Amino acid sequence: FGGQKGAVEVYGRIDQAAKQVGLEINWEGITKTPNTFNAHRLIHWAGIEGRQTAVVSAIFDAFFMRGQDIGEIEVLIKIAEKLGMDIDATKRLFDGDSDSKSLRDREVHSREMGVNSVPTFIVANQSVVPGAQSTELWLQVLNDLSSDAVDG
Repeated sequence: FGGQKGAVEVYGRIDQAAKQVGLEINWEGITKTPNTFNAHRLIHWAGIEGRQTAVVSAIFDAFFMRGQDIGEIEVLIKIAEKLGMDIDATKRLFDGDSDSKSLRDREVHSREMGVNSVPTFIVANQSVVPGAQSTELWLQVLNDLSSDAVDG
C-alpha cells in the first residue's frame, strides 16, 4: 500500500464500503498486512477447479472477519480443503513455485494496464475500472465500448 499512510487510506475505503452493505470488519483482529502472493496463487488454482469465487470470498472472510493471516500457507490450505479443492495438488503447488513466474508476469501486465487496486475490472481488454463503481459509471463504460465497436 506504499507504507502505513497508504494502508490507512485503503483500509478506510474498505471500511466505508463494508458499512454501506452492512458488514462490520474485525479491524482489531488484523494485526498485520500480509503478503498476498500465495493467496493469489490459490485464487488462480481455484479458477482452474471452478471454485474461484468461493475461494475469494473465503479469503476475504478469513482476513477481514476472522483476522487470519492469509499470507500463511496453512491458512490457505485450510480454505482450499474446506471448499473441496484437490488438497494434495494444492499442497504440491505450494511446495513448488512452477507457477510463480507466470503469475508475476501477469501482475506486471496488469499494473501496466493501470490495475492498482482490488477489485479492478478489465472490460473487453480495453477499459480498466477500479474498485466498486456506480451503475451509472458501468453504463457509461459499456456505452463507450459499444460506441467504439460501432465506430471501429
